[in-house]
Amino acid sequence: MLQDERTERIVQYINKQGFVKTNELIDLFKVSKPTIIRDLLKLEKDGSIIRTHGGAKSIHKGTNFEPTHMTKEQTSYSEKESIAIKAKELVQPGETILLDSGTTTLMLAKQLVNFENITVITNDIKIAMCLSENDSIDLVVLGGQRRKGVYSLIGPLTESILNQLHVDKVFLGADAIDLQNGITNSNIDESNIKKTMLTIGNSIILLADSSKFNCAAFMKIDEVSAVHFIITDNGIHKKISVKQFKEQGVEILIAE
Repeated sequence: MLQDERTERIVQYINKQGFVKTNELIDLFKVSKPTIIRDLLKLEKDGSIIRTHGGAKSIHKGTNFEPTHMTKEQTSYSEKESIAIKAKELVQPGETILLDSGTTTLMLAKQLVNFENITVITNDIKIAMCLSENDSIDLVVLGGQRRKGVYSLIGPLTESILNQLHVDKVFLGADAIDLQNGITNSNIDESNIKKTMLTIGNSIILLADSSKFNCAAFMKIDEVSAVHFIITDNGIHKKISVKQFKEQGVEILIAE
């Protein structure tokens, strides 16, 4: 099978499945791992797919499509790790910070696991478990109902507790960012929690890899100007004009 025919079939398969692992494609097309990786690199360069850690995902799902938590963890893994390292630089001893639910904020939690003298508030069960072994971190887990399929706590109880808090820094996650459509998310209940989080921090820092720019999800959280900083990876230069975000009062910090 020629490469053009194979890559066309790969795109069709990824669009049908939403997400596939590299080993799955190797078995399906009976080719070597280097061959599949070259195919995926070509397709990513053409804008036909989004490569992830260990596989690839479709770019053609609807605004309310949400991949599984496992898929999210595998997607843009190295980019999220670099973003988390950059975000850690903004955390100072003695601060109270809020970590929104999500895989990039989970990466930040892993960077903070040995940090001392901070208070961390979160609505994410995985983040709470990650930080719970460090007695030098004062950990506050927000109450609420666990959303099926992920690890976030949502609902009226979560919102009520958040409304009673004020923190130094909020590290927020989102599914999509666009200057016209603002900051958006695929789930209504999580979006309501994120809206409340925007109101309780001295500094609002959005963590988002570059694949989330120039697209929109189902529910609007707020305008881009609602955050003070966005930390992203160096692939951002291919997606947006940093100057346009600065004109909205948002500073883009790029993780190398």
